[in-house]
Amino acid sequence: MVDGSPSHSQLLSSPSSASPTKVCSKTYKKASQLYLTRRLPEALTTLQPIIALPSSHDTQYTNGDNASAVAPIATAPSTWRIKVWNLYITLLSAIVDIGAEEGKKQFGQKEWKAIATQVREGGIWETVVKVGYQGREGSVDAEVVYNLATLLLNHSSSQTLNQQRLETYLSSYGQPNLDLADRLRDASTGSPPRHMPTTSGTDTPKDLTARVRIIELFTLHVLPRNEEWEYAHEFINLSEVLDEERKELFLQTLDGLKEEKERGELRAAELQRAKDAELERQRDDERRRAEEAAAATRSQPNGHKRNPSEVDYGIEKGRPHSSKGKGAKPGEKSPNGKPTSRTALSASGSKNVKKQDKSDPRGRQTRAVATAIRNLFQHIIQSVSSNPVSIVRTLLFVLGILMAMSRQDVRERVRRVTGSAWQKVKGTVGMGVKVSYI
Repeated sequence: MVDGSPSHSQLLSSPSSASPTKVCSKTYKKASQLYLTRRLPEALTTLQPIIALPSSHDTQYTNGDNASAVAPIATAPSTWRIKVWNLYITLLSAIVDIGAEEGKKQFGQKEWKAIATQVREGGIWETVVKVGYQGREGSVDAEVVYNLATLLLNHSSSQTLNQQRLETYLSSYGQPNLDLADRLRDASTGSPPRHMPTTSGTDTPKDLTARVRIIELFTLHVLPRNEEWEYAHEFINLSEVLDEERKELFLQTLDGLKEEKERGELRAAELQRAKDAELERQRDDERRRAEEAAAATRSQPNGHKRNPSEVDYGIEKGRPHSSKGKGAKPGEKSPNGKPTSRTALSASGSKNVKKQDKSDPRGRQTRAVATAIRNLFQHIIQSVSSNPVSIVRTLLFVLGILMAMSRQDVRERVRRVTGSAWQKVKGTVGMGVKVSYI
């Protein structure tokens, strides 16, 4: 409720000879129709005159010449009072639910924000108690209290104020009205007595049902939102309104809510752990790929692997390590055109070899063996130059053989195997000779 707005203050001061019952009845019916057709601003404007304090010059709703003015809703019968307040609470909830954008269009930004703040911060409760029940917390109708608590439960982020209001109401409900001045004014003016129960609020089945609903809302909804599980358990056990069957049902429901909340927390923790594990696995995969890429780069010859698209600009494939300072090959000439000493030696050696080849067949065999060995070494050199890792593997293999042969037992085993093989060869050759002789 937003007091003091120009559109509302004009309606508040309009005099009328109608009784509070007729005013509340007529206003309630009109506001209900407007609310059902979603004309929220007009419904709120219609309700404002009967739920707000009248202006200073309007003496219709006063308790004597020197008494303070009261709102029409404060002197209305309990039935219409409950209907009007419940409609007002429902209307405020709908106004907050439409959101800031739509609320700005229908009410204006300032007024909608004031209404939303009043609902979310719990100011609506104080307004109802002050305007409708003369500031007496325990006089508020149970259905109105239930709807106020539900409104705060749905729209307030913190339930601390809701808990405090319900505790105050439950502790003050049923206390007698000791204000003699109020009683004398009621008797002198003939106004209906204000709602003030004189018992614990369980005189009729309707009162008992309303009281149980408030306790249920308080112990199973408000207190769990504030993590007051033990307090709710103790309140249910010590309640004089609840019978044993209801106490057992409430306690079972409370335990179920607590277990469900704990399971939800465990599921949330498991999801968080799974998310953290997934992030850690992704980081490990990225780190492993980076290490593999770095290892592949280090294993490449000269730290660079030639792409197929790269062009060889005059570099001989078989001699990647050749340089200008190295000596020329046999048959090459020096820059001044004269044969080098190595060329000369090679020429003379080739002449000698040719002479030996002509004179001795064994020379040709020796030359062929030397050529094969030289080609073998050239092939090995080229292979090592193109792939240095192969020579490392070869050296490791040779070192492994040498280390194995350095052991006495290995040598003895090789000697036995060799001797056995040699005996088999000799026996085979001997049999062949015998067969040939026969």
